[in-house]
Amino acid sequence: PQTELDRRVHTRAPCRVDVREVQGAQIIEGRAINISEGGLYLQRLDDRGLEVGEQITMDIALPDYGVVRATGVVVKPSGEVFYQAAAVRFRELSPLASLRIRRFVFDRRRRPVRGRPIGRIALRPAAAAA
Repeated sequence: PQTELDRRVHTRAPCRVDVREVQGAQIIEGRAINISEGGLYLQRLDDRGLEVGEQITMDIALPDYGVVRATGVVVKPSGEVFYQAAAVRFRELSPLASLRIRRFVFDRRRRPVRGRPIGRIALRPAAAAA
């Protein structure tokens, strides 16, 4: 039988980067715990659950590579004690965003940071992002 690791097409890297979900006028803050060109593992900083099949548009702040926009779908939710989390598969990702994520992952896997958070930058306030 095929394991989850066998099914992965893209290299994944650990990270701790800010993610802002954009749902119309509503902004939901979160954090990516790992990322690849195929998707990410998202922790929401609120208590609203994530449902399988839910579509999410996200701004992802990649240190040294800028903010990329991606649309994804929740494929595997997991409620944690202090936050909601889920695996999200990207559905829409521009070629430039894909390239930035690929380079970010390569950089993190080549030069892991020990003893401190990996690649943390903040997104601009919602009003300034438009």
